[in-house]
Amino acid sequence: MVKQAYTVKQLSGKDLLKKAQKSIESLLLDVPLVKLKESKANVKIDNQEIDFVLSALISGKPAKFIVEVKSQGEPRLVRMAIAQLKEYLKNFKDSYGILVAPYLSGASRQICKETGIGCIDLAGNAFLSFKNVFIDRSGRPNPFTVSRLSKSVFSPKSSRILRVLLSDPSKRWYVEDLSREAGISIGLTSRVKQTLISEEWVKEENKKFYLVKPEEALNQWANNYSYEKNQSFSFYSGLSEDQLETSIKKECEKRRYRYGLALFSGARKVAPFVRFMRFFSYIDGDIEDIAKALQLKKVETGANVTLLQPYDEGVFYRLQDINGINIVSDIQLYLDLKSYKGRGEEAAKAIFEQRIKTKW
Repeated sequence: MVKQAYTVKQLSGKDLLKKAQKSIESLLLDVPLVKLKESKANVKIDNQEIDFVLSALISGKPAKFIVEVKSQGEPRLVRMAIAQLKEYLKNFKDSYGILVAPYLSGASRQICKETGIGCIDLAGNAFLSFKNVFIDRSGRPNPFTVSRLSKSVFSPKSSRILRVLLSDPSKRWYVEDLSREAGISIGLTSRVKQTLISEEWVKEENKKFYLVKPEEALNQWANNYSYEKNQSFSFYSGLSEDQLETSIKKECEKRRYRYGLALFSGARKVAPFVRFMRFFSYIDGDIEDIAKALQLKKVETGANVTLLQPYDEGVFYRLQDINGINIVSDIQLYLDLKSYKGRGEEAAKAIFEQRIKTKW
């Protein structure tokens, strides 16, 4: 069976409302104590319109579910929707507010829990706590094919902002200063800042902003990242890892190419944790030229050297010099290793615990 995926655009308007109503009714029908009686859409009250009101019996007693449907579920919009629901609830006795969105993150669901509002998303996550009804389902991934957050924050240039913020979460930035540091336009920096504020990952005080949820931001970025974004070239070499390091350094410096050891090769220099018989390095230059200089051989199988052409120059932000050898930043090491899976995830955890978390 193929799992159907929807875009947020496809779930706009009437289609979103229908799916929201169906999701709530399906969820409540599975609860023996609840008997649904009536559903009214577009209920007007005080010059405002409630998306729909469900009348039900809970353990034989009348109750109402007041439902607000939103096309987006980031924390800032969730707080606004909750305030709206609480106003509606004042007009209904024995009622419970429920927020529905295509997808609600753990942070958004937690906001609902803390404010006494129920929530359901179309991925199947839900939280309801009203009278004798208690439902708590979580951990179901976002099934939507289009992610507004991914496009606006994790794209190559936009993610340079996260690189800067994650390097020093407590540092306060003006938009102009951050745009300069990240090497992107003021306009793009401003747009990404607003998205980060919506996600409640950053706070703004006196026109300066700073990261308040670095671990959540890094985890979400890792979920939207793969080292395979880079163009990779695989070779075989009889040189040792130490010999490869010094040879890469020599040839890149001769040609004025930027380079940085990556993945396990970088990890062994900063937080030795796991041995991996393959050499990795980013090179911003003619990789075929470097391969020829090092007498690397192209092979179909048995490759032990991978040279990566970076998908964006942000890869080289905060290069580390360790004993004269360039290593990519701890953030870049973490992202690449996390997406390598298997032993890469183990090494990523070590990098996070030993290098990144200790600096936060």
